[in-house]
Amino acid sequence: MMRRDALVALALLPLLATPLLAQSSQFGVRGLGLPGRAASARTIATGGAMGLFDGESSQNPAALATLSMTTAVFTMANAYRTSINPSGTANGQDNRFPQVLIGGPVPRSRFVIAASYSMFADRDFQLVSTGFASPRGVPIGVTDTLTSRGGIVDMRLATAYALSPRFIVGGGVHFLTGSNRMSTRRVWADDDYAALEERAELSYHTIGFSGGVLLRPTPRIDLAATIRRDGTLQIERDSTPSSKVAMPMTISGAARLHLSRSLDLAGSVTLRNWSRADEGLVGAGAVGSRDTKEYSAGIELFSDARRTANKPLRIGVRYADLPFLLDATGQPNELGISIGSGVRFARDLGGLDLAVERIKRKQGSNYSETAWQVTLGVSVRPGS
Repeated sequence: MMRRDALVALALLPLLATPLLAQSSQFGVRGLGLPGRAASARTIATGGAMGLFDGESSQNPAALATLSMTTAVFTMANAYRTSINPSGTANGQDNRFPQVLIGGPVPRSRFVIAASYSMFADRDFQLVSTGFASPRGVPIGVTDTLTSRGGIVDMRLATAYALSPRFIVGGGVHFLTGSNRMSTRRVWADDDYAALEERAELSYHTIGFSGGVLLRPTPRIDLAATIRRDGTLQIERDSTPSSKVAMPMTISGAARLHLSRSLDLAGSVTLRNWSRADEGLVGAGAVGSRDTKEYSAGIELFSDARRTANKPLRIGVRYADLPFLLDATGQPNELGISIGSGVRFARDLGGLDLAVERIKRKQGSNYSETAWQVTLGVSVRPGS
């Protein structure tokens, strides 16, 4: 098998000539992978609408000011999906740890600091295709397997500062890093031919910066906004420079209404100019990328207005474009509907949050996917 950049190999292999095996979404096969969400279970349960106000999510550095004591949050997600494409139907399952965050107030100051890890793009998958090759002019059946393990992670260091109780600013630095262990293997139907296998490792790195604000113009209204700019992603194959991909700028805004002591309503919008990455991806052999929009709306209904994090009802809905095209027929998108709740115990020093989300993804009429995703968040607060 010819040596080639793994992105090129990914683009040239038949997409799902047989169904995707029990790994990640088929919508993570192209480009840089399936985008991550850097969200806590609470935020996911509200469709993402509360993300810019949630200090336990890695989306708005200013929201860290809501952490009143040292807090550690561990998020786990299990997804069960059915993928449909021109080759048929396949069922899959994966388990992920999409976010870890540790942060808290700086003693005798207005600062809150935090470090977090989140999945920026997931490229964990396995593709199997069958066909024929003619090494000596005679067609022989072959089975080709492309396996990818890894992805790109976002390591963030961030801080928030309360200029006043109603106006908070924050900033963060993001280290995008990660790797993919890629392997391509061809097995011949004729035992006279030995199997062919090639391995390579892709590594990624760049740096980015983000800023955010929280504003409370009235006691019933909260506003939030963020902007993030990442540098050009450097891609190496086996420690040798391979390609570069321009990363998008991200702009987000959100509003939250305190309709009563027991009910909050929120909505958010996020825009990313992923078309900046198109030239680099096409140059590496991928189909390309497009700008994306994401809209979220959600509510929190509190069973105890004095302990809003204990046993609330959370409901949300989310629509998002996906940046990386499976083919040239259109842009993929996803729709999610979610519900969840949470409990606090040990005098609120520990907590569990749960979100259940029904997700539908599609591109045109050829590719679709439905999934149930269960997200569990575990939080620990050692003390003030």
